Amino acid sequence: MRITLHGATREVTGSCYLVESGKTKILVDCGMFQGSSFAKAKNFEPFGFDPKTLNAVFLTHAHLDHTGRLPLLVKQGFRGAIYGTPPTMRITQLILEDAETVMEDEYRRSFMPKLYDKADIEKTVGFFKPIDDSGALCLRELDIQFHNAGHIMGSAFLRIEEKNGRTVVFSGDLGNANTPILKPKDKLPACDALFIETTYGNRIHEDESTRVQRLRQAVIDTIKRKGVLLIPTFAVERTQELLYELNNMAENKTIPYVDMFLDSPLADRVDKTFDMFPHYYSKKALKQVLRGDSFFDFPGLKITKTKDESKTINESRKPKVIIAGSGMMNGGRILHHLVRYLSDPNSTVLIIGFQAQGTLGRKLYTGERHVQVLNETIDTKARVVSIGAFSAHADQGMLLDWVASAPKPPKQAFCIHGDEAAAEAFATELTQRGIKARAPRITDVIATDDL
Repeated sequence: MRITLHGATREVTGSCYLVESGKTKILVDCGMFQGSSFAKAKNFEPFGFDPKTLNAVFLTHAHLDHTGRLPLLVKQGFRGAIYGTPPTMRITQLILEDAETVMEDEYRRSFMPKLYDKADIEKTVGFFKPIDDSGALCLRELDIQFHNAGHIMGSAFLRIEEKNGRTVVFSGDLGNANTPILKPKDKLPACDALFIETTYGNRIHEDESTRVQRLRQAVIDTIKRKGVLLIPTFAVERTQELLYELNNMAENKTIPYVDMFLDSPLADRVDKTFDMFPHYYSKKALKQVLRGDSFFDFPGLKITKTKDESKTINESRKPKVIIAGSGMMNGGRILHHLVRYLSDPNSTVLIIGFQAQGTLGRKLYTGERHVQVLNETIDTKARVVSIGAFSAHADQGMLLDWVASAPKPPKQAFCIHGDEAAAEAFATELTQRGIKARAPRITDVIATDDL
């Protein structure tokens, strides 16, 4: 096998890996570059391969940085199958449609060019072929096995085996430990080469047992200050976990009543997708659902779907909680709320996910006091706090445990999908444990025969 890296090397966006064996060519993920304007510009650059020559695309999960350029791939001539688990296929369609809406808004507001349109998405969805997260597929010279990655609903890591017995694993994004809704990730099977995400390759999350306590305290503090709690969140998984915890707090009355707004049409549609696939739930979450307790419906929660409904949030009296996308604050309805409340010293911005370089979220996370939001300069007077234990990604310790779960160590590991410092730090950790590892660069070519 020859693996060429076309994205998410020494950065966390744009996952895209070309795998070649004989006359077979497949792609693992086809993600969008996100973050700064420089990162977004990379989406318009050539793929580095001819989409017409690909036999198939295999998706690890639905997030935009793993699926966002699929319609562009189809637009440029790809006509093969696109494989993923049933939830991945459904959520990918929702995410692509939402991305196109955002692109249309940006085009109308500032004439930013669009990567693709609705017709391209419709054509792309026509190539979708769902496969179970424990399913396997033989494609010419390659056998591809899906395994549960525990990151978001339907997420998978892939084990690819060549006819000569050489094996490669692509981790995709690996889930945090003890997530309340999803089943835990599967153990790492034996492989020759491991391509492993390192989003948190140099960091350890806070103790997950404290995350509920810290979330509860953020809500209570906001109520006492008569402010607004802004929670920028990703529509897939992070929102659902957040609602799960807030549901338990509201129903058990461990927080006072407060108006909460889910201001994310995409998150609302994803919530309904979760209801379609209950067999992906953890045992605890499934028992709760079977008792008739929907953790997406509780006292105080209001869902605003239309833009007009979103505007009514401004009329609601403080205190209140607003949950809105996007999670990195680089688009979506959260921007309008930030313009209104970021300069309010009684309000709080609660960060519960990774913030990529160049995003507004990273700027607030690192303490910048003057930021640009929707072409306005805002003085940051609101408190900015973070809870790392809400991350949907495994931290350094969890990644190391997952590698150690394999029946035998991989011959070599390639640390991808992480900032340069995180990828290199994790490569060092693996090397110290006797596993040959490095952080590759964009367009590097790795041949399994050379391992």
